[in-house]
Amino acid sequence: MKSRRAFLVKPGKFEIREVDVKPGPTEVMVKVAVCGLCNWEQNHWKGIEGTCPQTLGHEWAGTVAEVGKDVKSLKPGDNVGVLPSVMEGFSDYAVAGEKDCIKLVPEVKPEEALGEPLTCVVNVVHTVLPEPGDYGVLIGCGPMGLWCAQLLKGSLLGAIIAVDVAKEKLAMAKKFGATHTVNPKDKDALKQIADITNGRMADFVIEGTGIPEVLPSAMTYLKQKRGRLAIMSSHERAGGEVDWRPVMGKGMIIYGAHPGISLDIRDDFRRAIALLNRGTFKMDGVISHKFPLAKVEEAFKTLENKPKDYIKGVVMPGLG
Repeated sequence: MKSRRAFLVKPGKFEIREVDVKPGPTEVMVKVAVCGLCNWEQNHWKGIEGTCPQTLGHEWAGTVAEVGKDVKSLKPGDNVGVLPSVMEGFSDYAVAGEKDCIKLVPEVKPEEALGEPLTCVVNVVHTVLPEPGDYGVLIGCGPMGLWCAQLLKGSLLGAIIAVDVAKEKLAMAKKFGATHTVNPKDKDALKQIADITNGRMADFVIEGTGIPEVLPSAMTYLKQKRGRLAIMSSHERAGGEVDWRPVMGKGMIIYGAHPGISLDIRDDFRRAIALLNRGTFKMDGVISHKFPLAKVEEAFKTLENKPKDYIKGVVMPGLG
């Protein structure tokens, strides 16, 4: 099968090339419906990671077009979420192992099945070990923060406190499950969190801004003794000096809540698709920008310089 595929030929420059795509015996070829734009891949876009020419795109899903001779669980026409082992999602067609694909229920559209970031959300929430009655704080209401709110929604926690400087994103967080919202631009965030928790402070904080300067504030939101801070976002740059005294004084626990901390990322993927199939995760309003494959370079420029209304961008090859 001939397919268009985007190659990053040098930092900041994509080129669309034609490639041959064919599944191996235990693989499936998928017609890509969607590939998400990930902040982490800006490291490749900017020349910090990888060697050009290189392919990108790891947040993709679509419809099975062809299966290898040994594939048993999938057939052409099945819609699947994918946890790929290689980054080739900015393509018309891409190949993944049978074990890397999970079938979607009819109610879930493949263009909304961003399995990889949802897998990361499952990993993050699992990492902070939420317990009944905990107070949780989500700093940053981008797509990952919003999906965390969706996953934590319900009667388990004492409060889910969303923190952001954008009123529109806070409104979405409230819609998706946050019980309280805090805007540091309007009022002192530390005082508001203290008031909401009756002075106890947060049992766990999930940081999703990617801004190193936010981390000292995140530490102040935690309770005394074993408060958990999960650094969820991808930080493109190093932070400045860190005062470790609050860490020692509070006895806090800090997690780098990225895929490497998972004990079983495939099981996290299974859980993510199960929750997506059940309707726990929703994309309505989270996907704010859509680009055709031919405009993948524009898509990355938009990701790098996010407009005010940007939440989550995706490339959809079917758009043209």
